[in-house]
Amino acid sequence: MRRTLRLALALLTVFPLAPKEALPEEFRRSTAFFPVAGYALGLPLSLLALLPLPEGLFAALALALLLGLTGFLHLDGLLDVADALLGARPREERLRLLKDPHLGAFAFGVGGVYLLLLWQALALVRDPLFLLLLPGFARFAILPFLNRYPLLHPGMAGLIRGGPVLPPFLLALPFPLLYPGPALLALLAAWGVAHLAARRLGGVNGDVLGAMIALSELGGLVGYALWRSLSG
Repeated sequence: MRRTLRLALALLTVFPLAPKEALPEEFRRSTAFFPVAGYALGLPLSLLALLPLPEGLFAALALALLLGLTGFLHLDGLLDVADALLGARPREERLRLLKDPHLGAFAFGVGGVYLLLLWQALALVRDPLFLLLLPGFARFAILPFLNRYPLLHPGMAGLIRGGPVLPPFLLALPFPLLYPGPALLALLAAWGVAHLAARRLGGVNGDVLGAMIALSELGGLVGYALWRSLSG
């Protein structure tokens, strides 16, 4: 259990905790702790929300923490996927763009809008419990779709495919129980990316999973901000 927890943290955060010579079965079992890795990212955000900071400064620091503690991994996946998924191209060209390390116009556009929305949503959300739980739920949200849609090729997504879903669901359950509206939007955002990737690329890979997590978090934050504005 300790090795798979360390592996989950190493896969989803910048914390250098990966055990040596992890087995394929350990990669699959590590998905049980994906919400825990998310809570490790959410804890600094929740603590930051307790400080008497101006909204803009809090949002900038929270954004820096959220991106920095993941090593910009999910943002990188979002940018790669944006070029491959958007625009009118044949599937072969989309798959080539997915492997291309250079960023195109769609990547810059999507990345800019994503960061702007993420910053603004964080400025409107100062609920420490929400900020703690959201990253954990977003990392659970990829698992049902990872197991449902085909893989583009063997890789990191293939290593964790087929892992347990019930244990991470139970670990992530407090979020949808406390924040059902934002949880629904977060789940729909993850599904939307996976569904579009399956239609336009033929399946999912590690970049798609990163994009799913990034937009799932954004969907949850936007849902919370909308709920607060409508109820307030």
